Amino acid sequence: MSAVIDNLRAQVQQQADTALTRGGRLAGLTDQHVADTLIRDYFHTLPDRSGTPHLIDVGAAYGSVAEVFLQDGWTADMFEPDPACQRVLARLPTTYPGKCRLFPMAAGARNIDSAAFHLNTIPGLSGLTTSPFGADRDVLSVRCVRLADFLPTQHVQRVDFLKIDTEGTDFHVLQAYDLQRLPPRLIFIEYSFYFAGQTPADLLGTIDAMTQQGYNALVFDYDDGGNFRRGDWTHRLVAVHADGVRRPDRPNSFGNVLFYRNDDERILRGLLELIQALNG
Repeated sequence: MSAVIDNLRAQVQQQADTALTRGGRLAGLTDQHVADTLIRDYFHTLPDRSGTPHLIDVGAAYGSVAEVFLQDGWTADMFEPDPACQRVLARLPTTYPGKCRLFPMAAGARNIDSAAFHLNTIPGLSGLTTSPFGADRDVLSVRCVRLADFLPTQHVQRVDFLKIDTEGTDFHVLQAYDLQRLPPRLIFIEYSFYFAGQTPADLLGTIDAMTQQGYNALVFDYDDGGNFRRGDWTHRLVAVHADGVRRPDRPNSFGNVLFYRNDDERILRGLLELIQALNG
């Protein structure tokens, strides 16, 4: 890793720590805001913008992230097994004809013709595992695919941005993706220590495995103050782990990991600018 990257990571860490200690707008930075600003602006500033960039959106929900990039002329493949979400997502292939595809299936560690999908009473909390919040109102049988196997069958030739939000199985989806064949510039996944399969050790192992694949990690660490147990989705950003040393270890930590190529200065400079703007 270059000295420039090391220095930028240290600057991000220091400025984020200072800003969050002072309070203010950075604490309100959400995952959607990260996608809308940091990630979107990153792709806008790339010097090589040849071809049409492509998004893989696993756990597309209502399409709020996918549409950000479709509006910019991208193509997108969306995976969403929840029928209620599918009904909302169905508008996107019509709005952006020839630009996006909706696959009404889950992605996971294995190819399964009939996997149990836990439909939660609260929209957005359904998944291949039971959520620690809300309650199951039904269990559906859905197809589950390994991205490494499925994407070639759909003739996917490039992936610029991989987003994963699957309520507890995000690490499994990432592990079943072929980084050698289709290496994204950025990967954005969710984690939550509320889920049995997402412990601090699991997160550490995933970050270390991605380091071996040539990716560094930015971790956006949130706290809900116990609100989620009460059905209140209020939460705040409490830390950004950027230097490669600090990792979330609070029992109820949750948030997002943004993986970027380990020689990529641009995303770090963009995050510095965003922190400064929200701290100004």
